[in-house]
Amino acid sequence: MIVQNKEIATIVVQERSDGRLYDFRIKFKKAYKEFNANNIVLDMSHISRITLKDVMEFREISEIHKKLTKKSFVIAVGANPAFKLPETIVCAPTLQEALDLVEMEEIERDLGFL
Repeated sequence: MIVQNKEIATIVVQERSDGRLYDFRIKFKKAYKEFNANNIVLDMSHISRITLKDVMEFREISEIHKKLTKKSFVIAVGANPAFKLPETIVCAPTLQEALDLVEMEEIERDLGFL
């Protein structure tokens, strides 16, 4: 798992050595306390066969993160996912678009909309 701290968010990327997505989710949950005070972007855009189930594995963490920290949690899923993006979790096609969403949510929070 690669963790990169940017000014706007912490970016978490699954490495090939992380194993199956289930294993990665466990590693992510264990490391979560290290960056839970930040906006989080989970970059899964490089996974060739990402499924809706893969994305939904992070729904609970996303909801808790947003509720407790009032920060963003966005998943980059790739340009052409083979499923309809869920409304219950914030997704973007690319890492840059995910970071843009985080920035927009920050502005909304500053203005009192979120």
